[in-house]
Amino acid sequence: MEFLIAGYYGYRNWGDEGALATLLQVLPREAVGVLSGDPVFTESAYGVCAVPRMHWRAVRSAIQRSHALIFGGGSLLQDATSLRSLVYYLTLIQWGLRAHGRVLLVGQGVGPLRRPLSRWLVARILRRVPLISLRDEESANLLRQLGVANSRVDADLTWALQPQSPHIALEANARWVGLAPRTWGSAPVHAMFAALCQYLQQRGYRPLLIPMQETQDRALCEAIAATSNAAVAPPPQHPAQLMGLMHTLTGMVAMRLHGAIFAAAQGVPVLAISYDPKVDALAKQLGMPCLALAVAPASLTEACEAFLQQRNALQQRLLDATPLLRQKTEQLLAQVITAAGLP
Repeated sequence: MEFLIAGYYGYRNWGDEGALATLLQVLPREAVGVLSGDPVFTESAYGVCAVPRMHWRAVRSAIQRSHALIFGGGSLLQDATSLRSLVYYLTLIQWGLRAHGRVLLVGQGVGPLRRPLSRWLVARILRRVPLISLRDEESANLLRQLGVANSRVDADLTWALQPQSPHIALEANARWVGLAPRTWGSAPVHAMFAALCQYLQQRGYRPLLIPMQETQDRALCEAIAATSNAAVAPPPQHPAQLMGLMHTLTGMVAMRLHGAIFAAAQGVPVLAISYDPKVDALAKQLGMPCLALAVAPASLTEACEAFLQQRNALQQRLLDATPLLRQKTEQLLAQVITAAGLP
């Protein structure tokens, strides 16, 4: 394989899967290998060769045989999940630098880095990486604080994901509002979204719960649906089908970052619920309303009412903001081709 792509793939996190799918729109699939937590799924969905991401000997061999190592999308360099996760990706970067030096970080979010050791490791290793493309200014500020000056701000890869036909057909003429929740600590997410579903139904809307990460969100969405009579979207076979589904929505209420991005990319206004600075950064970038998770239980229905009343104005903001983000991503993809050594 000439190009090896590393990231959080195979786990049906549709934001990460969407970043991979976007890269595969411009890379020759017959020359691509992907590190995956579920190689069978990855090979079936994308038509590429997949390597089990935790089989160290196979991973190291694949890196050594590759022409370039590409890290596509996601918040890979952070220690909120665990220090072990951060060390995993930094180890791959080290191996790529030693093998050939062509290591590309593409559309990345960086942070949080809460441990002094994490900050030291990231600074030490990333100073040697030839291409560091970030999806937001906050990530760039963090790297500058660490003394990593060789980064640039582009956009999330999924802004350039080409939608496919939706994997489900929603009832025509209904006003569907997408909901993309996730669990977060002790926050009463279930009760909060169940109440929102009931409110939307009272107002004549149809709530559609959309699991953006199957392993974490589907059980939550089904539990919310069981107490609120809302619908739950089935899993797609490809992230571009989910992007296509977003186009049919009236609005989106999203905790998940890529629930917001997928909807906004299709011109659908977003009410963001922030549990992480990356969600605030996106809402600010798009000019969309954002409600802090800490205050959401008491005021979510009020915020949603205001959001729906402003829908047309918010949609116009997206029509102004998203073409530039899509253009930035397309330019980034062209530069990835050059940096990876493709003609």
